[in-house]
Amino acid sequence: MSDSLALGAGSPPASAQASPAVRWWRRSPYGLPLYALAIWGRCLVPLVLWFTLGKLGRFGLLVAGSELSHGSFRPWRLAAVMLIFIVMVMLGMVVTVGMLYSLRGALTEMRARRAAGEAGGDAGDPGHKEEPLLTGLGRSIIVFVAIYLAWGWHTADAREFADADMERYADQYDTYTAALLNSAVAPGAAPARPTPPDAGTNLVLDLKVAIAFTVLAVIARHVLSAIHQRKGGTGLSFGVAFCELAYTFYGAVLVFTFADGRSAWLEGRIATTWWNEHWAALEAALPGWRTAMEWLAGMRPHLMEALVVPLTWLTLAILVYGASSQDGRALIRGTPVEQAADAVERRTHRLTRQGAGLLFARSGLDRWPPVLNALRLTLRGGAPIFTVMCLCYMLLRVGMDYAERGAYYLIGTSHRQLEWELYQIPVHFGRELLFTTLALCLFAATFDVSATRQRAKRSVSADE
Repeated sequence: MSDSLALGAGSPPASAQASPAVRWWRRSPYGLPLYALAIWGRCLVPLVLWFTLGKLGRFGLLVAGSELSHGSFRPWRLAAVMLIFIVMVMLGMVVTVGMLYSLRGALTEMRARRAAGEAGGDAGDPGHKEEPLLTGLGRSIIVFVAIYLAWGWHTADAREFADADMERYADQYDTYTAALLNSAVAPGAAPARPTPPDAGTNLVLDLKVAIAFTVLAVIARHVLSAIHQRKGGTGLSFGVAFCELAYTFYGAVLVFTFADGRSAWLEGRIATTWWNEHWAALEAALPGWRTAMEWLAGMRPHLMEALVVPLTWLTLAILVYGASSQDGRALIRGTPVEQAADAVERRTHRLTRQGAGLLFARSGLDRWPPVLNALRLTLRGGAPIFTVMCLCYMLLRVGMDYAERGAYYLIGTSHRQLEWELYQIPVHFGRELLFTTLALCLFAATFDVSATRQRAKRSVSADE
């Protein structure tokens, strides 16, 4: 990856880099909030359309998954419901990429690329055409899936999917509770336990069905990945991403089953008991250790939300706008560590490197290179850019929470339950719409300011 943020784009001549004067708030990190608001106002209509279409499609898939999960042949029904869940996840990814793509026309870096002959991310395109949406999707969807799974974003989607089924079939719990009470108070008869409700369990698969679909997903992912590496293409990218999600979600049943059995086995081992006792003794012997660990445990969610989450979304913005930051090699490019990595690669066997890569991925460390590389690219434009971006993101989160509370305060609480649930629908929709659109505009503005400042520095260096 070059120093430019354009994918595959070399540094054009200084004459080609010349561009009209850019307003200060488009190149200053301290004008980032104003620039994000300007982008938001200019691109509000396509952002709202993308968001609304995504919400409508998501609602339809939630209802379809809930309807399909109840009936005969339930294990196979749940396997089909999992496919609907995967489609819902990919729909959310497509909508996110589409919303970021709709902001391209408002970014200074995109106009500078087209003026310099880089075609706004399509370096080398003689027609100087805007990059199609499908091209950006094909480039970013596989990495988006990797980031999505690595950071555990699927837990929120799975919870929403199960909650939707539970809300639509909430009467099952009322019937179950009433049957329990009736059997408990029935005179002269042993209490009979009624059939428990199955609402909210539409993602809990049968083990044999999960094994069959996991094997199919693994084979399909291997075949499509091999073809994609040779030919590329948007369709193959979507196929690889879909199989990766299918392999993960169907295989989650196997992982949970194995983990439960392994934890039960490990708890009874003498070595585990010995380790737990000595670790507890060590914690008690070290003064302040327990207090420090409790403080870190309390601060960790806030640090992740304030620093890692915005960097992760910035990584996606960089990918959509034509830069690749998913490769760990890009993180060390141009540093002495790259030379050491090259030497290790030359002196080790291919199977050794593959095993080390597999261990790296299974330990969860593969989620950090994209985030760290996004930080590296952003800091090239100046450290204040990163600071202002994180500050604006957290202020936006807090502001949206207070705005939602203010809306509920205006609505009041003297309403029936059904009316209250109806009032919550537009409030939730409005909050998510404002937060999502403003946050994406903030990340797009961060990318643009950083790229514009780097382009200006390269222009000055070339002139000198």
